[in-house]
Amino acid sequence: MRYFVCLLLILCAATVSAEILFHDDFESENIDDTKWVPKNTWVLEDNADGHDALGNNVLFVPGGDVGLSVDEFPEEYDYYADFKAVQNGLTGFIFHAQDENNIYMHQVSTAASGHTPQHIRWHRRVNGGWAAEPGAFEDGIDREQGVWYRAKFEVRSGSNFKAYIGPVGGIGAELSFVSEWTDSQKAFSMGKIGFRMSGAEHAQYDNIFVVTPGGEATPVEPKGKIAVTWGNLKRK
Repeated sequence: MRYFVCLLLILCAATVSAEILFHDDFESENIDDTKWVPKNTWVLEDNADGHDALGNNVLFVPGGDVGLSVDEFPEEYDYYADFKAVQNGLTGFIFHAQDENNIYMHQVSTAASGHTPQHIRWHRRVNGGWAAEPGAFEDGIDREQGVWYRAKFEVRSGSNFKAYIGPVGGIGAELSFVSEWTDSQKAFSMGKIGFRMSGAEHAQYDNIFVVTPGGEATPVEPKGKIAVTWGNLKRK
């Protein structure tokens, strides 16, 4: 009995400390304007690849520059997204956005990219001006265009980012560390998330999660702030 009580207390403590701050699986009929301020190029498409983790719909972003979330997020969190580079081999994940011209934008650059393929391309955009610092995939695994993966970004104080990639829908040890970057200018400490694609770059996205540090992308329900540990228990 004492062991059970101790275990319950540990689980309760973890439940309080790990919450989902944002989640969108794009299963509604339209892009949710309570969550996103999308570009007019964003559309929902059928899940043509058949992965169970993706549900019925995915978000297609065919160029159109920067689209952002409605809400801002704190300095530290873990971010998860399933993604597939569709054309020109690139993706574009936005963090700590102040507006379209002041953002961090980090790309997963796959085999078909003309810009340092098999890298995380770390970007800072200040007053519309870009700076890029690519970091090669440290795990030595090549990622292909036209294949679904899951990305995780650990966003930490001091403008520090760590990137992980694994199989679509992957969690925990299924995700492999690939690169780390710290912005020496520490330009932005909080802000919005979103996607940025140039006109020739096309990608699909699904299962977007923002969770408090250490949380997993496994909600019980897709709305509101939900304890991540309890979500994990419910899956078993």
